[in-house]
Amino acid sequence: MKRFILSTLLLLSVVCALAQKEYYTSVDGVKGGAGLKTALYELIKNHKKISYGSGEEKTWGAFYTTDAVIENGKRRVLDMYSSEKRYFGSKGSAVSGMNIEHSVPKSWWGGSSNNAYCDLHHLNPSDQNANSRKSNYPLGEITDPGWDNGVTFVGKANIEGSNINVFEPCDEYKGDFARTYMYMFTCYQDLTWEYTWMNYEKSTYPTLKPWAVELLLKWHKQDPVSEKEVNRNNAVYAVQGNRNPFIDYPQFAEYVWGDSIEFVFHLTGEVEGGTGGNTGGDGNGNEEFEIIDGWKIYLNENFDGATMKFTTYEGVGNYPWTLNSQYKYAIATSYVSSSKTNNDAESWLLSPVFDFSNDSVATVSFEYVIHYCQSGKAAEHHSVMISSDFDGDVENATWESIDFGATENTTDWTLTKTDDIAIPQKYMGEKAVTIAFFYKGTSTKAGTFEIDNVIVKAVEGANDNGNTGGDDNEGDNEENEGDGNGGNDGNFDGNSFVLVTDAAQLTIGDSLIIGYENYAMGASAGNYRHKTDIMVNDGTITYLADDVQIIVLEEGAVAGTYAFNVGGKYLAASSSSSNYLATKDALDANGSWTIVITDALATITAQGDKTRNILQYNTSAPRFSCYTGTQKSVNIYAKSPMITTAIEDDVKDESENAEAIYDLQGRRIKEITAPGIYIIGGKKVLVK
Repeated sequence: MKRFILSTLLLLSVVCALAQKEYYTSVDGVKGGAGLKTALYELIKNHKKISYGSGEEKTWGAFYTTDAVIENGKRRVLDMYSSEKRYFGSKGSAVSGMNIEHSVPKSWWGGSSNNAYCDLHHLNPSDQNANSRKSNYPLGEITDPGWDNGVTFVGKANIEGSNINVFEPCDEYKGDFARTYMYMFTCYQDLTWEYTWMNYEKSTYPTLKPWAVELLLKWHKQDPVSEKEVNRNNAVYAVQGNRNPFIDYPQFAEYVWGDSIEFVFHLTGEVEGGTGGNTGGDGNGNEEFEIIDGWKIYLNENFDGATMKFTTYEGVGNYPWTLNSQYKYAIATSYVSSSKTNNDAESWLLSPVFDFSNDSVATVSFEYVIHYCQSGKAAEHHSVMISSDFDGDVENATWESIDFGATENTTDWTLTKTDDIAIPQKYMGEKAVTIAFFYKGTSTKAGTFEIDNVIVKAVEGANDNGNTGGDDNEGDNEENEGDGNGGNDGNFDGNSFVLVTDAAQLTIGDSLIIGYENYAMGASAGNYRHKTDIMVNDGTITYLADDVQIIVLEEGAVAGTYAFNVGGKYLAASSSSSNYLATKDALDANGSWTIVITDALATITAQGDKTRNILQYNTSAPRFSCYTGTQKSVNIYAKSPMITTAIEDDVKDESENAEAIYDLQGRRIKEITAPGIYIIGGKKVLVK
């Protein structure tokens, strides 16, 4: 029976996929940017208008299907604005305490009761209080919190130099709102929009302002399409007759506004002249790249579009990198010509993330001008930086400089073209590498840094530094847990990890597994951790997949806290407003956690300046990460190492010994070369 059900589900998924492909036939082969946006507009603009309000054939009747989940035999309302649980009555009846909320405020187009006013793709049942609090504020990332209920956050953000009120959804729904906004500003690009913080008043392309594009693309990538979104898109289509393209084909976002606007979109994924950057592909991590003379072209940015493939960050002052639309280059300067003043500034131009895990060599090249800089400071104030642990927080990432021979042009603005500069070999094998152009200005002298024609390319193949994902330079990832991705390597003897029901049961040195139902925390995937399989019987783990992460419990850097050592590195929160779970070499306050366990559910809270972040499990986009909103609480399973009384005078190396050998940090080693305490066969053994 199970096999038959699986086959039926597979058939249904194939039928749905074919139907979606048929729906998008008209946009196949259309070039990205304005042309593709207009083609999508023509495709989705005509749809059935659903009357607004209560009634079986009106909005609340539609919500009964599109925004409901069956819970304990009742139909619970799915509310993206609050954690309050409310339930539908009869179909078409409004739910007490809730409003019909326009996620894109109706005042932004004047409030007329047009198709946009009634469009189910952006209408949601919403908690009345949250709806009132968020008002008609634009989306944004809050710097000065004002009000929140754990799901909806309202406060101040700096937008285009002004400190304004914004609405920030919780991490679980940021991608949902981003894709809804993309849909609305595509489906209704013909409206005369009145609100001007996120959008231009009248613009079929790009419609959204550059800062809004940057924000929506960021959230779109951070919070991928969930099963809930797919189901809702299908349900709205059944009622209204049109679809949200940015859910069906997430890569549309990059083709319309992002790194692929210069390239032709194909439903088949066929590459025609490349994909325009490092974030193309099918939206599921399967990137496709232009190949030239054996080189994969990860990035080819000439700054000719309406937006950059780079993002910006200002560490000092308010002098960001900007796109010069007239001369088509990126520029940073903190010299203000109108007042003839030099100003202190530090500004970063940050590339997309590059995956060099399968590459043997990579290079970066570009054209640049450095002009009017402080004498002798060309290289110091105008540099190229690289990092493999940047996760959105520039200040906490580890950066090193790449020498490109920075030289000031003292005569004119002629660009200097660099050679292909080799990216340091140690970054080959890394999955998340970021390249940045750094600018520094001072109140004594503020020069100008211009960048153009940035190319990042790589050759696939085994790299030369022996780094295949680990950190012990053995060159064999299957026998190495150095990067926290090696899992438990099959080192599981059953009945050894037991559910922790009270934090007082935890002991420094315990081996832990963090889990949710029959899933456990697995390998790192950048800003989160994959789920992998376990089986639990009466509070005891009876099966572990080989890639389950074994954590060694240590004392935290903050008094009374714990640290999670995974293969010699530490799990840490790395952003106070996003779902980032970093892996760091050194222990700090953000890698220190408090643990409170109630009814066997663990609340694991980061310390330092990240106390909004709680380690939880996301069921919508299955993963373990460090969320600021309400996700699923986790369980902790512990295995306390036993000290044996046996004293081993001689332990054979692993090739002659059936038992695997680990050090006290949980790293597997090939042979014992020095006296000490080791874990052999799940027990601590003192070796003389």
